[in-house]
Amino acid sequence: MHSLIKEIRAIAQTGLHYVQDPFDKERYERLAAISHELYAMYSQADLKTIEHFFFPDKGYATPKVDLRCCIIKEGKVLLVKEKSDGKWTMPGGWADQNEAPLEGITREVQEEAGYTIKNCRLYAVKDRDSHPYTPKFPTTIYKLFFVAEAGNGHFTENTEISELGFFSPEQLPELSEDRILAEDITAGFNAINQPVISVSVD
Repeated sequence: MHSLIKEIRAIAQTGLHYVQDPFDKERYERLAAISHELYAMYSQADLKTIEHFFFPDKGYATPKVDLRCCIIKEGKVLLVKEKSDGKWTMPGGWADQNEAPLEGITREVQEEAGYTIKNCRLYAVKDRDSHPYTPKFPTTIYKLFFVAEAGNGHFTENTEISELGFFSPEQLPELSEDRILAEDITAGFNAINQPVISVSVD
């Protein structure tokens, strides 16, 4: 059901990008609305939340890109606590327009954790739906995972993050599993000491 709803939404969005006939435009708009209603029923989410998620998306339907950084210092991983769900994750967020992936993750780490990073390298590219992240999202998401050493920094509470901590991989806090999984942290530790990282790609 989830994949069918995503496909309907993608057809509607792409159709709206190319359509010229006003009657066909109405049909694609209705198809998009139906996909939002179906996903709200499927995920038990509020319809307005679903519509807000899709509001900026125009043009040919393509995957969204999420950036995450596994920052390691003295054998521990830097995690931040999200205010939205009270759980812990690697610093990161959506990739922005006009920003290279490395620039994006460097900015996200600075904004959320207050740290600089060193020797930042890609170690995984994941299709979110191919792994047990929860809940499911109404669009395809590619997750880019970087591993880096912690540079200088000082954490200050901000609009998204309430706390910062360093944790051993054996004693992780409750993770925000719509953002990261324990296996993502394990993979980061495995990658950090590799002279040349063999990037895992779905």
